[in-house]
Amino acid sequence: MDLGKTQLLKIAEKNYSGLFLEDENGERAFLPKIFASEDAELGSEMEVFVYQDDDKLKATTEKPNAEVGDFAVMTCVQSLPSGAFMDWGIIKDLFIPYKEQKLKIIEGKRYLVYVYIDEILGLITGTTKFKRNPQYEDLPFRKGDKVHLILMGEGELGWNVVVNKKFIGLIYASDVYKKLFPLSEEVGFIKAIREDGKIDVTLQPEGYDNIDEYQQVILDRLEQNYGLLYLSDKSEPEEIKQELQMSKKNFKKAIGGLYRDKKIEILEDKIRLVDEGE
Repeated sequence: MDLGKTQLLKIAEKNYSGLFLEDENGERAFLPKIFASEDAELGSEMEVFVYQDDDKLKATTEKPNAEVGDFAVMTCVQSLPSGAFMDWGIIKDLFIPYKEQKLKIIEGKRYLVYVYIDEILGLITGTTKFKRNPQYEDLPFRKGDKVHLILMGEGELGWNVVVNKKFIGLIYASDVYKKLFPLSEEVGFIKAIREDGKIDVTLQPEGYDNIDEYQQVILDRLEQNYGLLYLSDKSEPEEIKQELQMSKKNFKKAIGGLYRDKKIEILEDKIRLVDEGE
């Protein structure tokens, strides 16, 4: 049984209170009746998430916010001296022992939580203690890959982020072009996988293959501003960052393409949208 994971299990037995689901090794988990279909047939397979409850294996068709090996943002539903219970999207809350809390968890507040199996107790457990910007091996990414990010917090070099719920990476401060907030989610792009196994991420795609996105941002802003935008290739990087949330490098690439396509006119201190009739 793959504890803390979503998996396919076979229906081995039915009774008045639910279904007993079995893996290929004969290990069983109980699926309560509220999650079971009345027309479920013995021998058929179901996709379920397996967890523990009162030292027994149980299953649910609910989808947790995080499985074992994942990070997710969770809300504390109860805080006790022994630990905190977090809502992670299924009927049973996730427990974070007091010793696994970086700071005391407060009821009603949201936290970034990592889900793992305690080696001593063998229980699915949460923690808010984890190493920032760790080293990895055999990462499943290539430069330019689009990824999902959870923002952890801002440090000396930039923002620490969770990449695709499983890995910790870094957005350098020089690559941040808009206001960011801890625990919010963003779309990002792999900037580099360093030789030491660390992940560098950017909020904007790099290279000419992605220039269409920047051009559309500029065209949209021109439309909003009655065809004029008081930025040019001579503008300061900070001005461009504040107005368009992009780097000066990408801005220059984008307006160069728009100019060649005769969609804009580049003036001394501004760019102008060219009317289709011109």
